[in-house]
Amino acid sequence: MEIIYEKLCPVCTGDLTTEEINSKFCAVRNVLFCENKELEPFIEFFRRCIGEPRDIQKMWAKRILRGESFTLTAPTGIGKTSFGLAISLYLANNGKRCYIIFPTSILVRQAVENLKSYAEKTGIELSFNDTEKLPVGFYHSDMEAKDVFFEKIKDFRILITTAQFLAKNFEKMKEITFDLIFVDDVDAVLKASKNVERILTLLGIGKDDKKGVLVVSTATAKPGKNAELFRKFLNFTIGSSQFYLRNIEDVTFDDWRQLPKLLEKLGPGGLIYARTVDECEKVYEYLKDRFRIGIVTSKDSKDFELFSKGELDYLVGTAHYYGLLVRGIDMPERIRFAVFLGSPVLKFRVEDIETASINTIRALALILKEDKRVEKFIPKLKAIRRVEKELRETLKQVIAEGNLIVKDAVIRRGEVILPDLRTYLQASGRTSRLHAGGITKGASFLYEGDSEVLHAFLTRARYYDISFKTLNEVDLEKLRHEIDESRSKKTGVELIKPALLIVESPTKARQISRFFGRPSVRLVDSVPVYEVPTDKYLLLITASLGHLTDLVVNRGYYGVILENFVPVYGTIRKCRKCGHQFTELEVCPKCGSNDLDDAFRRISALRKLSEETNFVIIG
Repeated sequence: MEIIYEKLCPVCTGDLTTEEINSKFCAVRNVLFCENKELEPFIEFFRRCIGEPRDIQKMWAKRILRGESFTLTAPTGIGKTSFGLAISLYLANNGKRCYIIFPTSILVRQAVENLKSYAEKTGIELSFNDTEKLPVGFYHSDMEAKDVFFEKIKDFRILITTAQFLAKNFEKMKEITFDLIFVDDVDAVLKASKNVERILTLLGIGKDDKKGVLVVSTATAKPGKNAELFRKFLNFTIGSSQFYLRNIEDVTFDDWRQLPKLLEKLGPGGLIYARTVDECEKVYEYLKDRFRIGIVTSKDSKDFELFSKGELDYLVGTAHYYGLLVRGIDMPERIRFAVFLGSPVLKFRVEDIETASINTIRALALILKEDKRVEKFIPKLKAIRRVEKELRETLKQVIAEGNLIVKDAVIRRGEVILPDLRTYLQASGRTSRLHAGGITKGASFLYEGDSEVLHAFLTRARYYDISFKTLNEVDLEKLRHEIDESRSKKTGVELIKPALLIVESPTKARQISRFFGRPSVRLVDSVPVYEVPTDKYLLLITASLGHLTDLVVNRGYYGVILENFVPVYGTIRKCRKCGHQFTELEVCPKCGSNDLDDAFRRISALRKLSEETNFVIIG
């Protein structure tokens, strides 16, 4: 059946016919509807750098090339860092200026090595901390010639630093305007609240009409109030994901002296995590005469380079959330398993309560709510400021007594010990990453000598669908074979794909998105779009607000051309003043107001989103 959509051709803005829809071709201008001339050169560039881009990486590229800022909503290991490096190199080679921010110096050095590899594969000549060729500047605490770096900082087409560098040296770079800022770990950036304003300044906001693109990873901690500035100036908010893409065998063992045997049976490629630097040094001393092992701490990280080159087989580091071996390292071929000597935990003592953040106080109240004295505060947590002083005193009393028993934490006299699953997931996640063959299999071994802490840790792990086996239940030889095989086979399977879910109600869109975590939100043509990962899809969820088109009244017989019985549809317009709905008119026929909500705006947004994802679900 032939249908005409009035003024809805995305190319010529004239009538859109059924024939044109089926052919995806504008008959007036002889142009494809979704032709993206900017995307194809980047895809070819990416193929030469890394390989065939995933659907989700193509979607990110479309947004950046359109000049849109957004959150990289995806599980760890999906290829966010490699994408950020590749598109920065592509843009810099085309005259743009890019800034890449990492949480640690190790990742800065790793990024430099990856850029060298990408440049070699694509035939681009780079100069590092120099300006002879395409200039790339990088900075970390161990480097030499720091004065020379700062002299040339305004000349670099790609700048790579840590978030700490941004906080300390902003005054030396505030006059620079970047076309793209890629934040690999937004948690590290948001630790200093003023970094949000610094980033906006570096994007050109407040300087002139030019505005760069900001791309950030999802947060695992709750973003502060300053992060709302991203919504105000860049039309997106930072979300967080509760979904982790991992293929890991989680195992407990009950004697730390089994560690040498584990290393021998599993072979090279292990990360060993201890709770403190002192414990790391003791583990290193215990193993160094039997194994090729190095140590990476805030004091010294040089052994990481030796490990990455294969000159060391194992590394020891601390298991805390911003530990050098915990965040962002992407080496699927080298890192095969992890060992935790002590569960990652967070400890809160009575003396910490007075200075603890309001969010920490709220969390402790929920943990200790089994105590009747704390329970009465639970309904008041939304207005916690009103009861903050009294609640702090109550928490001090309960913790000081240490009599309370809860399933997923340990309360002892004067102390609360809370299992730190975020750190465990991040650290163990180094062993299971996406690469050309799919997702690698990893293994994570946990020793915890305190039975109460172990019980609490295993209980909280089940909240994340993580179940542990004991060492006696695992065939280590078979496990080693599976780990090795996953790094050699080529699956070609797309593990997570973008999909657009369209529902009618904005409330329903928001509620569905919250099933999977705290969604990131961006505005596409002023239409809110919620973005959140699931186990199979990266869902983009938005609302149509009901019907989008209706029969026009100024063509044919009430919108139907009788000769061939062809209906003609136009976008629905709703008067914001009186609520009357109509089509094709520029003013409300009922009250004369020109303050109209035209469904064309939502159609335009849905077109962009469907072109991004190539897969649409109507819900």
